[in-house]
Amino acid sequence: MIVKIRRLIINKIRHLSLARLCIIFCLLIILFTSYIYGLVEVSSHQVVINILPSNEIQIDNDYFLKNVENQIIPKSEKTNQSKYDHLNDKKIKSFFIRVNENRELIERLLTEAESKHAADTKNSYLSLINERHEKLKKEMEKELELLKKEEEKNKNNKNDANQDNNDDDDEDEDETRIDPKDLKVKTTLNDDESVSREEIISFLKLEKVNRKSKHAKSVEELLLEYKIHDKNNQYDLNYLPGIWKMYHRKINELKLDNDLTNVKKVLKSMSSLPVISCVEKERGTQIKLILTLSDGTEVLVKPMKVARNYETPPDHFYFVDFERHHAEIAAFHVDWLMGFYRVPPTVGRVFNMTTELMQKAEPDLERTFFVSPGGNLCFTGHCSYYCDSTHATCGKPKDRMEGSVQLMLPGKPVVKWDTARHPYRRTYTKRKKAEWETNDDYCEKTVFKNTIYHSKHFLDLIDLSVFDFITSNMDRHHYERMISLGNDSFMIHLDNGRSFGKIYSDELSILAPFKQCCLIRYSTFKRLQYLYENGFSKLLDHSLKVDPLYPILTDDHLKSVDRRLILLFKEIIKCVDKKGLLNVIIDDGY
Repeated sequence: MIVKIRRLIINKIRHLSLARLCIIFCLLIILFTSYIYGLVEVSSHQVVINILPSNEIQIDNDYFLKNVENQIIPKSEKTNQSKYDHLNDKKIKSFFIRVNENRELIERLLTEAESKHAADTKNSYLSLINERHEKLKKEMEKELELLKKEEEKNKNNKNDANQDNNDDDDEDEDETRIDPKDLKVKTTLNDDESVSREEIISFLKLEKVNRKSKHAKSVEELLLEYKIHDKNNQYDLNYLPGIWKMYHRKINELKLDNDLTNVKKVLKSMSSLPVISCVEKERGTQIKLILTLSDGTEVLVKPMKVARNYETPPDHFYFVDFERHHAEIAAFHVDWLMGFYRVPPTVGRVFNMTTELMQKAEPDLERTFFVSPGGNLCFTGHCSYYCDSTHATCGKPKDRMEGSVQLMLPGKPVVKWDTARHPYRRTYTKRKKAEWETNDDYCEKTVFKNTIYHSKHFLDLIDLSVFDFITSNMDRHHYERMISLGNDSFMIHLDNGRSFGKIYSDELSILAPFKQCCLIRYSTFKRLQYLYENGFSKLLDHSLKVDPLYPILTDDHLKSVDRRLILLFKEIIKCVDKKGLLNVIIDDGY
């Protein structure tokens, strides 16, 4: 039977003309090409032919992006959809369904009894910390009094021939002695004490209950408070630079200003307003400039050091990597799309180094400008790394220089900042590893015991690790907060210049806070799901099109964002399989 069918097919082919065979062959090529480029989609139950690709991005307005097509993501007439295809993992999609089915359980509020128990437990730990602090403070005060008495006795002892030397030693001791009033509170419990995972989860869920009655303080309120003591009206909104009215005053305890109209105005002014002064930023490993624009706005500039397609060499440590101006710009857009609003507005700009930098520079900086053998204007500045003629910042070409321009946020005296050491900080040495890198129980044994993280700060920390993993930023040693806005003020995602250094590899150690703690904020999970379902790289690329220096990221960089998002979901699924869904995805109301 098979032989007969084979002969029949061969006879039919023999009778076909050469022209017909060519037509069939061409049709097969067209179908195969269409499948590769996404014009034909084949699933288990249907074939979809996309002959007319859409000329605009269709975006659901759920979750965090309100009218997003009119916001940071513009419409595009020519969109190569195949370039943005992301992996549709069945396991991830089925996990989304599972989370949605358990939505009511995840969003459930604690009962009054559960809330009271959680609050009492949390307060007991805080009371214990405060009692120990007061006890230590009193002990230090007693020791200080005894030392003062001994010093007086020594001074009255005139028969001691070596008294002068002793007095000198006492003076040295006074210089290094800590005043009990300046003693910082030790927020971590003792080694023999522990906080269970169940308690941490109850503390986080308690935040949702407390948020209903909580007011998010704003910078505008801080201005009004400070105005009482401001006799010269220096910080009256009418006398402050326009950026205070437009942007700063709307910053609150939960986020930076996310009003798109304001942000667009800020980005436009930072990319175009004339420069009136240029100084170097104090400290830092690489050159950074602080510019004052014509409307009084202060901005931080990171000059272009490497090309867009530069990848950190595999033998380079993270702490000697170049800072990239395009990474700062891209990080702002990633933060915006993730709905965090914790990165200050950042935009690209092409500077005239002669008129906008050298002629406006302070004398010490101006002296570092020179013309290279290639005829380009360069400068070195002053910093601990890469501030020599070998690594000079030069115009490309002549005196044209690209740079990232980031808005500087309000500071003292109106807004006080606090810098805290990141619990998952790396050692910044070539040989030594941090404790968390060698101890998988670090989260439960160390982080859970720190009372600072018995609040929304814990999930803020996880948000930060997710953000850093997506952007591939290993250089996160500290985080900063505006403590004037309250104890629960958000972590500001500053200093992202070493992001997007690795294109073809992913550093899973950045995700250590989540991998070890296995806790993530519900609203963050929903935003990540939205980005996965709509194509993170597609949204990011279109968001970046508003920047004057577009393209900001290469195609391979964009692909890496999708790849890392998939890896992140796989890590979440691992945690859920190990700990249970309701013990991993936590709704804290934020």
